[in-house]
Amino acid sequence: MLRVSVIGAGFGAQHLEWLAQFPDVTADVLVYRSDRERARQVAAVHGVPWVSGDVRDAIEGESDVVVIAAPVYAHAELVERALRRGKSVVCEKPLALDAKAAEAMVRAADAAGVPTMTMFQWRWHPCFRALRDLVASGRLGRMLQADLRFEHDFLADQTTPFPWRHTRAQAGGGALADQGVHLFDLLRWLTGEEYEVRGVASSVLWDVRRSGATSLAGDTEDAGSVLLQSPGGLAATVSVARVTRGCRRMRVTISGTSCVAWAEVWPETGAGQLGSSGADSIRTWPTGSLANPYAGFLARDDAKACSDVPDFTDGLAAQRLLDVATGHSPTVLG
Repeated sequence: MLRVSVIGAGFGAQHLEWLAQFPDVTADVLVYRSDRERARQVAAVHGVPWVSGDVRDAIEGESDVVVIAAPVYAHAELVERALRRGKSVVCEKPLALDAKAAEAMVRAADAAGVPTMTMFQWRWHPCFRALRDLVASGRLGRMLQADLRFEHDFLADQTTPFPWRHTRAQAGGGALADQGVHLFDLLRWLTGEEYEVRGVASSVLWDVRRSGATSLAGDTEDAGSVLLQSPGGLAATVSVARVTRGCRRMRVTISGTSCVAWAEVWPETGAGQLGSSGADSIRTWPTGSLANPYAGFLARDDAKACSDVPDFTDGLAAQRLLDVATGHSPTVLG
């Protein structure tokens, strides 16, 4: 039986749902930051016997794996503390506030010699995996361009349930950190190439946001586009928005000298579809098709399953692109 502790009662609930699908995994403790009642409700749903407001109960306990689903500003310290205790660590994205912190996390993981995973769960959607297989088959010919888009509306309103997401010191970025880092990872994973940022444009929709009765500066971007290029000349664009009301989708298009292929996934439902120029039909995947991202991480004896697991080195690679992308000041709209 593998014992897991989870830090973070927000998105930590999703991690507990994924972990519950493995009969040989048990979650021992759920650590909350401020909302004990929510933590108790989440723990009750997923059968976690213990909730705590002290991270030491997760890091210094008997668990084999520590899952860190806390806000970004807490990642580096929590990861390094868990690694020093010899725990395997799963960390939400982006890995850290900046590449310097992410580099230290990679060094700590190397020293600890334990498995790690950065939570880039979209690698596990069968639609994107089918697109990767199509690219690897060579049917596209030589790749020329890649276009990746992630549109959502979870912060379309001026009132925000996530005040920390609007402060660079706590979130490390806005839509590019929320969504763009997923696309940076998908781009590398789908094409097998590394990239440099060639240009950035971003904007802030709400320069002042409200959290309850408190007003706060919205100093992180709500939309952005990044132009990248690989050493081999493959051009790519990554575009994100978290304020596109009524639109929630991910779309990847890769153009080659022989054909164009595209994959579209609806993140709220998990449905997806894949098409290519010249194909007679479009492949589809129904609601609920996102595969469990823990499958590879927990398959310790299956080299093939483990090979696609995004470890902390993958988190660092995406972080380096994110650092450059968020180093540009966004334009305030309005």
